Formats: sequence, C-alpha cells, structure tokens
Amino acid sequence: MHTHLPQLTYLGVIPQPDHTEYGFKIVNDDNSVRLLVLSIANSVFRNKQLMLQEAPDLCFQKVLADLRSEVPCLLNETVPVTESDIENYRAAHPNAGLKQKYRR
Repeated sequence: MHTHLPQLTYLGVIPQPDHTEYGFKIVNDDNSVRLLVLSIANSVFRNKQLMLQEAPDLCFQKVLADLRSEVPCLLNETVPVTESDIENYRAAHPNAGLKQKYRR
C-alpha cells in the first residue's frame, strides 16, 4: 500500500556559533503545518565528517526517512543530526564526499 507523504519544503540554513540549523516546513494532508529544524554540530564540518554542501541533502533525506517510517516529528523543535544519521547517509551515498578529493 502506498502511503502519501506530507509536502516537505526546505526553508534554508541558519548558522549558529557552535552548530548549523537547517529548517523545513511540513504540510500535512489536512493542511496543518509543522516547522522542523535539524541541527548539525560545527565540529562535524571541521572534522570533515560531512561537507557543508552535503548537509541540506542529509537533513532532507533524514526528514523523508522519518516521515516514511512514521517517526513522530516534533513540532517547532530542534532535532540533532547524529553520527548514526551521517553513517546512514554515507551508506546511501557512498561517493558523495569523494568529489572534493579529486578537484585540482
């Protein structure tokens, strides 16, 4: 059975002193709106675990996965991106971080 997913819109990035926030708007079938912010510690970027360019897609994919598995999204809450989320993203996108290595 096909489940209809809510409409998901990326709102943008908000840099903070120790982390970076990525905002999303979720519009449900009943037109109710939820705002969701995912947070990634800046150390993740400094330690090269994730490139800045990858972060919006990682966050988008995490929200989609949570919606598909019906993990409850917190209304107007900030959800941290975990090491496990990054590992799952790497497993699904094995070549994503390689582009930068081979640039001259």
